[in-house]
Amino acid sequence: MGVLEQGRLRANPAYELALLERLAPGERALVAEAEDGDVYGVLRPRPGSALELRTASSETALLFLTLAEPGPLPEYVRARLGAEVDRTIGRLVLDGVLELEQAEGFVSGAAAARFLLPERSDGGRGRIGELSIAALRYGQELGEVDESLLAMRLYLYGRLPISPALRSRWADETAVASYIGVLPGGAARAALEEGWIEGQEGEGRAYWRSWQPRATSAGKPARGGARYKLYVSPGIEALPEAVLAVAAGLRGAPGLSAFKVGRDISGICRPDKLVVYFDRLDDLRRAAEALRERLGGCAAHGVPFSAAIAADGLLSWGSDPPRESTAAGSRSWRLWIAERLAEYLVRGRRSDSDGPPPWRFALERLSLAGVDTDTWAPTSGIWPAAKAGG
Repeated sequence: MGVLEQGRLRANPAYELALLERLAPGERALVAEAEDGDVYGVLRPRPGSALELRTASSETALLFLTLAEPGPLPEYVRARLGAEVDRTIGRLVLDGVLELEQAEGFVSGAAAARFLLPERSDGGRGRIGELSIAALRYGQELGEVDESLLAMRLYLYGRLPISPALRSRWADETAVASYIGVLPGGAARAALEEGWIEGQEGEGRAYWRSWQPRATSAGKPARGGARYKLYVSPGIEALPEAVLAVAAGLRGAPGLSAFKVGRDISGICRPDKLVVYFDRLDDLRRAAEALRERLGGCAAHGVPFSAAIAADGLLSWGSDPPRESTAAGSRSWRLWIAERLAEYLVRGRRSDSDGPPPWRFALERLSLAGVDTDTWAPTSGIWPAAKAGG
């Protein structure tokens, strides 16, 4: 993005900067929700603007005030941000905080996308890429839906419709448990009793059945470390085979901390119906290879916005926020991605420029938030970037 190195920038005049102590009650509520304690105040849209109210850190506020008069990027910013300068300033321009001078005047948001975004991401590999792009195009066509609802539509994209026939077949949790082979006499039961302890409490129990290893050779995870999730996404008819493969094939696997499977019909119809948790990515990859051998030829469902391991979408992975991170709270990796994409889709739809279509803008904008959108894997430093506002 050499254009940022050579061009002139200015603070967006459609915003006014308001000090923390001078905020209205509604604005204070926004600040209270901010995860980062370094809040100078808010950037308040001026009347008639389509921009959204947003918090401003001390560094963002200083830069905003510095660029009240148009000029090149200040040297102190280049020195402070180093290798992250293009990505960080690019985010501020695409989010409408700053504007970049071009022949037609100062531009920001989607109107600046063609100058700052490469438009080169494929949105993933194989089936994962196809599903992820399809989800984004679907989100674009939903129109002016609420951003939180849009995020959930993206997150749940690919879930099988629960037809009367499916509901009759798996009417309750017992029917599902019997089908996947975890009840006494079931195909996976012996492996579960030998190597696993079923969880009786914990978050998500209403939606998931979960098991932890009885014994493991791995040490305890480092405090605050990221959790890695291996998505095992078979077609619903192959789910019993996949549950058995995990229970028997990954018993005693290094670094494995738990696995879970959907508890009811809604859970087994979602693409991420079976999830295995690891403390280290290398251990996850070794386990995925073992599963690939056991599940060769198994029909795949595919989890959008996850990092493909197999081109058919059967195996993929993601990385939940570190346990100590407050940037994404208790959100899962894919939900965090879906929320960011929904935000950028809405922003792209609001633009009347000749920039990229909203789905493309959202995809490329996410790449500046710490996600490699060719693989849907997190890049280094993503959670600090998320904490700073994505």
